[in-house]
Amino acid sequence: MQGEEREAAKLFHQLLRQSVRAGLFAAMAEEVEALCGPRYRPDHQSFCHRAGSETGVAYLDGGKEAIRRPRVRHETDGEVRLATYEAASSPMGLFDQVVAAVAQGLPVRGVERALDKAVSKSAVSRMWAEKSREQLELLRNRPLDDADWLAVLIDGVWLTRELCVVVAVGIDSEGRKRVLDFEQGPSENTTVIATLSGRLAQRGVKADGQRRLLVLRDGSQAIAAAVKRMWPDAIQQECLVHAHSNLRDKLRRRDRADLDLRFKALREAQGAKAGEEAFEDLLDFVSERNAAASLALRDRKEALLAFHRLDVPSTLNITFLSTNLIENVLRNWREATGNVKRWNEKEDMVSRWMASGLLWAEAGFRRIRHAEDLPRLAAALSLSAPSSAPADAVASSCAASDSAGKLEPCLSSTK
Repeated sequence: MQGEEREAAKLFHQLLRQSVRAGLFAAMAEEVEALCGPRYRPDHQSFCHRAGSETGVAYLDGGKEAIRRPRVRHETDGEVRLATYEAASSPMGLFDQVVAAVAQGLPVRGVERALDKAVSKSAVSRMWAEKSREQLELLRNRPLDDADWLAVLIDGVWLTRELCVVVAVGIDSEGRKRVLDFEQGPSENTTVIATLSGRLAQRGVKADGQRRLLVLRDGSQAIAAAVKRMWPDAIQQECLVHAHSNLRDKLRRRDRADLDLRFKALREAQGAKAGEEAFEDLLDFVSERNAAASLALRDRKEALLAFHRLDVPSTLNITFLSTNLIENVLRNWREATGNVKRWNEKEDMVSRWMASGLLWAEAGFRRIRHAEDLPRLAAALSLSAPSSAPADAVASSCAASDSAGKLEPCLSSTK
């Protein structure tokens, strides 16, 4: 029965292809008749006449094949180009198919082979360049003031040793996520991040004078300083997952299971009091095993407990206590760009591929978990609520404003 189904599908496909061919021939015949008049009854008032036929090509059903096309000549202007044949013989008819294949990570040569060389490698590249420029324009020009932004996640992805792209993802008051923008530079430094945050503010991601912004980041002091400069009242939460990973590397293997339990308790704690107790328990545990790690952890206390001090439901912890959300976006972006081996910084290649890959990742976005609790977060971020960032923590963030790259996440000591 399966064999019969495959045969039936094959026959149907052939029938469909023949129908498309017949439709093309009928369309070309109608265009010739409109120019020259009916066959054997030419229009003597027309300056065009039939000139036989010749071999041509057409792109049908994702492939290229030879056809016989009619010819028409003008008395003074020579050969007349038939609009129907021009459309059928243009590889741009495969534009959407080619773009979709490249967006899904298929290399340019792979697209050429998949279409049985219906389009050349250079044609595939031109199509992708055209589409990716449209994607870049879409990402950079769409308004951002159409949403009520609660949180912004900022992180960087390295393309080469000297090429880094910093990406920002936003979460609005209804729990929807959106890729906001990106900026490329030689490293994840303050200048690059300040340029990105400045453009976000110009496009609509700004404090409204009534509420602070929540910024989620790793341990990069460059991000901390640039955010403080752009949004002075912002609540900056460092990623607990980075802190956990770094501490595991500093402790003995036999202590790591207990460390995991204490970090789990910290991630699940609700409110300032429970967060403080979980953190002190973690700090005591680390102090007994590694003094240097304990000192670094103590220095990061304010940034690691910033979200807990907002006293919001712990159902939101899974989203706002780590940078997993944006790292998943960057992981999906790498899936779409994994076949790129060389990045040309002299042209717009990096920007085009970043925009296309990020929009492809964004297409899979869903609302965050427990979005119904976001009104509590919005209320906690109100300027009437007590600030969760003391002055000494702000000063330590600004002290590294000239940092040229990402420091050790979450545990680097501040001065």
